[in-house]
Amino acid sequence: MPARPRASHARAAAAVAVLALAPACGIGFADDTSGGHDDLPTSGAGPFGRLPVDETTPADEPWLATDRTLDFTEPALVARAGGGFVYFVTRESPDLPVGDSEIWRGAIRDPRQLPDEPLAPAVIADQVWEEGHVAAPAVVDDGARLVMFYEGGLTTVSIGRAVSSDGGRTWQKDPAPVLVGARAPGVAFDGALWLAAFTRPGEDGIWLARSGDGVAWVVDAAPTLVPTGVEDSFERVAVGSPWLAWVVESTGRGHWAMWYAGLEKFPLEGDLPRPAVGYVASFDGMAWGRSGAPRPVLAAPAGAPAVLVSGPRATLLFDGPAGRRLAVGVATHP
Repeated sequence: MPARPRASHARAAAAVAVLALAPACGIGFADDTSGGHDDLPTSGAGPFGRLPVDETTPADEPWLATDRTLDFTEPALVARAGGGFVYFVTRESPDLPVGDSEIWRGAIRDPRQLPDEPLAPAVIADQVWEEGHVAAPAVVDDGARLVMFYEGGLTTVSIGRAVSSDGGRTWQKDPAPVLVGARAPGVAFDGALWLAAFTRPGEDGIWLARSGDGVAWVVDAAPTLVPTGVEDSFERVAVGSPWLAWVVESTGRGHWAMWYAGLEKFPLEGDLPRPAVGYVASFDGMAWGRSGAPRPVLAAPAGAPAVLVSGPRATLLFDGPAGRRLAVGVATHP
């Protein structure tokens, strides 16, 4: 693996998103009629466009979280009652040690305006197993509370779980991680089944695990998505940073949607990788396929996608380079 500039730990230091940098192994998701691709809805499938710069607004389009001295990466978002969305980011100072990151929370009604709830600390590393590192949040609104899954640990990277009853301002953590040897979670809930997507240190691709309660998980025997190995493919050499959602169409039928970062080629030493965002979907959570051609839904450089679908519209947060730091930006569809 080539050396990469520092950001918020191995995943964010690689800028943005691609943790499972592994040799290409061919297309790894199912493409059959058992629930994978037939008549897949296109809600959330993009394409997405970054917010255009607008000098008449107070925002710094397309950026939502940016700073000259700090790195902001690995966003998450959920709809906010009354309009807009609550968002979470991984925040790390450039000072040593590497990996001493925190998860911060903000809220905004319109990303073309300033946040009405500015970024503030939400989750810090206070458990022994976290080893000073919490990052890569995935937040699910289960109808009664917010449930966060997050990356923690440095020696043995794992996924922890926390719940909030006050809109994500404060959190109650589980005492131990729920998935060991896993990182960069994306999690969704269909009302009965919890589905988690994640990467595994030293192993190829994006993996899935299933749970009835969000606490005890059964991991699939093989990854669901691996690099294509196809020349000129945006995901030729690596895939990672998955985000999952359960999307219910106007017809009432639901489907699982996954956005993820793909990498066409490894960067030269000292350069940042340039991932793009891809999309796959499934009706049954087992067989996955694309609703269109195998092309990115958001062009490079953009990684660590987090998506909120509302009817025909969708908002995608991503991370990428903004000047000399990493920042979180906004893209929309249509």
